[in-house]
Amino acid sequence: MVYRKVMTLPMWKKNLTASAMVILILLTTTLTISAEETSIFNKEEISEVNIEIEESDFEDMLENPLEEEYKEAAVTYNGIDVPYTGVRFKGNSSLNSVANSDSERYSFKLKFNEYIEQNLEGFTKINLNNNFADPSYMREYLTYEIMEEMGIETPEYSFVHVSVNGKSYGLYLSVENIEEPYLERHFGNSTGNLFKANIGAGLSWEEGMGIEGTNLEQKIGLETNTDLLDFIEALDEGKNVEDYFDVDSYLRYLAVSTVMANMDSYQGNLSHNYYLYEQDGIFTFLPWDHNMSIGGMGDEEQITMLIDEPTIGSVEQHPLTDYVLSDDQYKETYHTYIQQTLNKLDNIEQRVSEVKDLISDSVKEDPTAFYTYDEFQANTGSGAVDGYPAITSFLEQRIENVQQQLDGDIPSYDDGEGISENSGGMPGVGGQGNGDRPEGMEEGQMPEGRQEGEIPAMPDGGFPEGMGGERPQGMPRMEGSSTADTASQKRNLISVSVLVILLLGTTVFINLFKRYRA
Repeated sequence: MVYRKVMTLPMWKKNLTASAMVILILLTTTLTISAEETSIFNKEEISEVNIEIEESDFEDMLENPLEEEYKEAAVTYNGIDVPYTGVRFKGNSSLNSVANSDSERYSFKLKFNEYIEQNLEGFTKINLNNNFADPSYMREYLTYEIMEEMGIETPEYSFVHVSVNGKSYGLYLSVENIEEPYLERHFGNSTGNLFKANIGAGLSWEEGMGIEGTNLEQKIGLETNTDLLDFIEALDEGKNVEDYFDVDSYLRYLAVSTVMANMDSYQGNLSHNYYLYEQDGIFTFLPWDHNMSIGGMGDEEQITMLIDEPTIGSVEQHPLTDYVLSDDQYKETYHTYIQQTLNKLDNIEQRVSEVKDLISDSVKEDPTAFYTYDEFQANTGSGAVDGYPAITSFLEQRIENVQQQLDGDIPSYDDGEGISENSGGMPGVGGQGNGDRPEGMEEGQMPEGRQEGEIPAMPDGGFPEGMGGERPQGMPRMEGSSTADTASQKRNLISVSVLVILLLGTTVFINLFKRYRA
């Protein structure tokens, strides 16, 4: 019996070791496959996002969209189930415009940790943007892409097909929210102070001002921190700005934003759509919200916008831009980044074609689209739609003009007054009108699904302050319709558990059999 015991125990150890190795291999393989199959922001395909929500809750959202109140829902994102997710509508002018129309094509915000501590493969909040005011569907996508290539800290993004309770809402752009996971990925931690720019966040200094006077909303950090005010004061004085601000990162952003004519930004007359993140006393300028990029603010003047006064209104009204462009060394670096941006846009026609191939079928089948498929086709080529210039022809002309400015063939600076103030509204304001007829359409012919003169009235409250009480021409026509485990991870764990039980059971059986024979 002693002999039998001595021999049996090592055999058990050997069998358990072998079993453990098999289990480890299976577990590693399973988790690796899971990670590959459930990539959240896959830019090579259109992901599926379905929101399952109580009908009564969704009806309440539709009846009270401006309340932006979270409702509990179960979200399936690219095959991953995330229960107990907070869902609400989001947006500013776009939210108001949809709310005051017959459309239900709202943008959504998904907050995975609203009710319990969980995330979606590390992401805690994701925005589903409805491609408002963009007949091409790709202005924001292309702008984020070029910013990413230029080494700017961009959020993750990709196209998704959105449905609610199984009902299709069409093609959206999914964009990671700027918060802790984003900050930890780009800056190593999220212990600093994060501020979001609301309308009017021009970074202008006033004696005695507080944080509330900056129009910068603190999202993360200590409310008693005064570094933001110190930075704005230094900017006003033009002294020691580098002690507070990552100038190089901003020069990269400014170069891309200028080339892409991204005027619904700090450079525009609304001075918004950006974040500032302070870490160890240094602020970094972070990009945000580019659906109005590539001339989307709707004025042909943006094609010839001067690179050394790339603002709506005078450069002096934008202290940060004014500061860097007033320094010869910074301006030289900025010009270098502009040239790099132009080089990366060298194949823009091909890139637009590739993105178009990816999303074309989805656009064609989009049941809540703001624009028709004919208008999508036109706006990705050479046809302006409702004052929104066609992205390919606009960028080709813009690239040529900017290159001439860099080469010194035409001036890059005039009087510092920038683009005229009244070019900063939506398309059509300032005399641009409804744009050109899409290619292939005869004079007087309307795109499929659109009636002549069909531009529903929008209430006064639908647009940012300063844009007037009438609905600007060119605003989208609202056609159409009224860290916990995910379920897939649980399925993997269940599978592994079954394998563990089977292997252990087999081991027990083998050893009992050996003991019986002995």
